[in-house]
Amino acid sequence: MFDNQKTGENAKSSADAAMFHQPEPDVASASAPPSELCSLQNHLRCSICMDEFTDPVTTFCGHSFCKRCLEQSCDYNDSTCPLCKKYIVRVPDVNIVLRDIIQQQKNTREDIYTGAPGDVACDICTEKKLKAKKSCLVCLASYCSNHLDNHYSTKRLRGHKLVEPVENLDARACLKHGRPLELYSRKQQACICVRCIEEGQDEVVSTEDECDKKKTELKNTKSELTQDINKRKTKINEIEEALKSCKDQLDNEWWDIEAVFSAVIAIVEVAQKTVLKPLEDRRQVLDKEAKGLKEELEAEINKIENTISELDDISVLEDHILFLQMYPSLKDMGDIKDWEEVKLDTSLSFGTMRKTTRKMLEKIEQEMEKLTSIELKRIPKFTVDVKLDPDSAHRRLVLSDDGKEVTDGGETREVPDTPERFDLFGSVVGLNSLTSGKSYWEVEVGKKTGWDIGVAKGDANRKGKLTVNPDNGYWVAVHYEGEKYAALTAPPLRLHLNEKPERVGVFVDYEEGLVSFYDVTAESHIYSFTECSFKAELYPYFSPHVKQAEKNSEPLIICGRKNCEEDAMEMRDV
Repeated sequence: MFDNQKTGENAKSSADAAMFHQPEPDVASASAPPSELCSLQNHLRCSICMDEFTDPVTTFCGHSFCKRCLEQSCDYNDSTCPLCKKYIVRVPDVNIVLRDIIQQQKNTREDIYTGAPGDVACDICTEKKLKAKKSCLVCLASYCSNHLDNHYSTKRLRGHKLVEPVENLDARACLKHGRPLELYSRKQQACICVRCIEEGQDEVVSTEDECDKKKTELKNTKSELTQDINKRKTKINEIEEALKSCKDQLDNEWWDIEAVFSAVIAIVEVAQKTVLKPLEDRRQVLDKEAKGLKEELEAEINKIENTISELDDISVLEDHILFLQMYPSLKDMGDIKDWEEVKLDTSLSFGTMRKTTRKMLEKIEQEMEKLTSIELKRIPKFTVDVKLDPDSAHRRLVLSDDGKEVTDGGETREVPDTPERFDLFGSVVGLNSLTSGKSYWEVEVGKKTGWDIGVAKGDANRKGKLTVNPDNGYWVAVHYEGEKYAALTAPPLRLHLNEKPERVGVFVDYEEGLVSFYDVTAESHIYSFTECSFKAELYPYFSPHVKQAEKNSEPLIICGRKNCEEDAMEMRDV
């Protein structure tokens, strides 16, 4: 026991001696050869985790470990040193000296210039260079933390501009005069040195003042750019809202159109069943009649065959008396039908299908009319601001000052006879030239008893007695004799309207060759010219018809774009 105690004391003394005589590294070690640095770093590593010490502790036997590593590898109730296996009698405290040495080494390594991207070397260090902490724009040099103290302690250097380390300080110097670029020429829009100032040159300020000004401008520019971003974000929101609204409208129209065509398909299917039912019924009657005749014929065939069999049996008898006694009576064969005149009734007299198809078409027309409201919601966005051309108006016609109304004045006026003027028909065209795309306008016809509304080619004849139809460059709907309506085709087509229109909408699709007329109030379709061949500019066409006494004296009024869009909005809301 004494020997063990003595041995422990000797070991402790050796460990203490080793610890106190261990050389302490300092900043100067940063300039030591790599082999010495590597050897020193090996002494500062934990032999358990093989990493640099963290909170190092030193045992009584003189070995050092990370505190956490030692705690995880030892049980202090029965603990030994992981290296020499000597007993550890108490928990070691953190070795403050060793911890500070490690921290100093770490700081030294972090301060050494390695040439990594973004690192700048100190221009004053001669051997092992350290990282620069600041760059001086006056001295045009970079300094580490050790050599930077001179700038803070020397009065004449305190006014120098220190900035974060700059890699290329040559760009901060005048290459012509070798002086710092400490001035800014607003005329040259460049940094200059004091020797670059030209005689009579104005607008030369310090780089600090110009920098402050530019930063203010930059701040304003940034604010403007932020506003631009906000505007674009707002526009994105508008686009998203418009997209959502449009998709909702598309979905609504999808279901409306699908409902109409589903109803049309159902009407056609019902009509189909109605038309096919007599055929199916006749087929069943024919099958029944044919089956009855076949069964009757087969029964008679069996009866005749049985009679033949009986005759065969008695025909071989040699006994004359027995033959005569068994000879059958042929009276029973007298009820057999004479089939020469019997025929299957194959007549197919069903009458016509006109009544069924007419009703079907009427119902389909009613269903298809529901699509008109969808069309009237779409087309107002193509509204054009139509105004009347006074140079084309017949002498009896009176136009309003704004070119939106036309009426029959009742008397011929003295006006120049222009080539564009109608000389016999009381008509007028609009100033708007339609040469492409889609166009829409509405006309208030009120209670008038007669009017013409449509479009006309620019080169259509306007002189003498006109034949208004597509062959002559006119696509027109007419109301006449109080209650009659027609499309001026060749020949004219009589139109049957359920209601008297008070506002008529005209839609032109130039590329599709389409001119459609709508009763805007009733939201119904009046007539459409399709597959039209325009091949020239078109003009809106109007005729208020001649007024008779107090009848038909109201004007034709072209509705403004705003009115059309407001009505369309109301229809969409509905």
